[in-house]
Amino acid sequence: MRMETRALVEQMRRIDAEMSGVEVKAAVGGLPTTTVETISAFANLDGGTIILGLSEDDGFVPAAGFDATRIRDALANACANLVEPPCRAQVEIEEFENAAVVRLDVPELDPVEKPCYLKKPGAYGGSFIRGGDGDRLLTHYEVTQLLSNRTQPTHDQEVVERASATDLDTELVAAYLARVRRRSPRLRRDEDEQLLIKLGVLAPDAEGVVRPTLAGLLALGAYPQQFFPQLFVSFVALPGLKMGETDPDGRRFLDNASLTGPLPVIVADVIAMAIRNMRVGAIIAGLGRRDVYDYPIDVIREIVVNALMHRDYSPDARGSQVQIELYPDRLEVKSPGGLYGTITVADLAADDHHSTSRNQTLAAILADVEVEGQPGEALCENRGSGLHTVMTELRRAGMSPPAFVVRPGRVTVRVPQHALLGPETIEWISSLGQRGLTDAQHLALAMMRTTGRTTNAMLQAWGIDRIAAGQALKDLVDRGVAFSRGGRRYAAYHLIEEALPLEIVDAEPDDADVTTQGFAGVTADLDAVVQAIRAGHNSRKAIQDQLRMSQSTVSRRLKQLEDDGIIRRLHPGRSSRQRYRVVE
Repeated sequence: MRMETRALVEQMRRIDAEMSGVEVKAAVGGLPTTTVETISAFANLDGGTIILGLSEDDGFVPAAGFDATRIRDALANACANLVEPPCRAQVEIEEFENAAVVRLDVPELDPVEKPCYLKKPGAYGGSFIRGGDGDRLLTHYEVTQLLSNRTQPTHDQEVVERASATDLDTELVAAYLARVRRRSPRLRRDEDEQLLIKLGVLAPDAEGVVRPTLAGLLALGAYPQQFFPQLFVSFVALPGLKMGETDPDGRRFLDNASLTGPLPVIVADVIAMAIRNMRVGAIIAGLGRRDVYDYPIDVIREIVVNALMHRDYSPDARGSQVQIELYPDRLEVKSPGGLYGTITVADLAADDHHSTSRNQTLAAILADVEVEGQPGEALCENRGSGLHTVMTELRRAGMSPPAFVVRPGRVTVRVPQHALLGPETIEWISSLGQRGLTDAQHLALAMMRTTGRTTNAMLQAWGIDRIAAGQALKDLVDRGVAFSRGGRRYAAYHLIEEALPLEIVDAEPDDADVTTQGFAGVTADLDAVVQAIRAGHNSRKAIQDQLRMSQSTVSRRLKQLEDDGIIRRLHPGRSSRQRYRVVE
């Protein structure tokens, strides 16, 4: 939905910066040369808004001397004649605070039309994308990835020149052929080699020698990395919320491995490593018991198989591996190559999304390759059902849906681990009938329901940016779901349906607290520390860094929570490795 210019400017004034999808320029001396690059960047990503005639340096006020008609015509000319394909959006003059500004809403291009580029330098020299600090030129590989959407890649069908049929795993091949013949009676009469050629596992090279294809070697090879050393999966379990953070012993990784072999073996090894590094609980049902992990096993399997099946296997990408990163608060799976075909990020999140296959032969083979250690169960269905399974399993586990971060050269699937969002809470949030809620708002509502309140700092404890947390909470108030109580710094947010007095932890603050913060400040600190521990920041130093509290304040809050029985130590005495856990 288009946000009005006044609302956009008010929001930028509040945060004293441009928003990620908005570009503001004074444009007093003429159309800035970088504006054309911004058109390209917005069209190649998620779209965006260009507003000309405002001075960012002066607080987003109308720029003196701005010629709206002249700039409108120049911007319209740039849209029509300086970029390919042309940007066909309407360039408008709007009245704003007794002055005129020029606005252009750049739509995202259809995936098969990307990249949008500056005509003069061409696609490889004039394609841009939006980054954190402005517009950046796409790399040669990223442009090639976008252009590949216009045709069907066949890299997975290439013959591996140095390999032979003896490099296939005989047991995997036997199980694969047996499954194919059960499924398709018409193929039962074919000899093994003939059938493997029909299925794309083998193919004749230029001299007529039958060799494995890349797809056949990856799915059924004894050791594909003999020929492609970098086509493995890296798995790391990390102690902090960012790559590079260490634990008190200086370890950057809690677990770390390069997983090799054919794809069914790699997937099985990923699951084993994930189980080894996840917490486990149990649900007792009748006479049985079901183990419950931080992330449903089927979710991990589907996301990893999807990454391996749809990643880019072109020569330019064969030096990159699929990366799996397990953080205390999320699971990330990163794969080389952007989305293929007409698929967009919005399509991925839709229940009725359609599927496209970059690697058609590999996808077809994997549909008949069995899961390692689970005879009869296929590694994938090749029906576009993988993400449906992921969404269903996450909803069943009461977890937020994954986020998809898509760039031309990489796709990241990020699954948040929110313990507060249990199945009952998710169902309750759905009953509120509020559309378009963000992950931050789901978390805020869950906190309000389970703890009676939430604050900006409590959301920050879970890694929500302070500004984003404030915007999420304000929007819940605007929706009529919540109300705030307390001063601006220590405002607590409560559900409208539970308008109860602000609860104060049953403890007396020390003199410093009375003079500087008062009871509301102490309560806000205590709440934030509890959530920080739940989110995995379970040492004093980690809490300090996450909540930006002083060492003395964190120490006092930890002692008070410990005295009240809300948290407990994981190590005796004053151990340098001291960790805390919330008493459930």
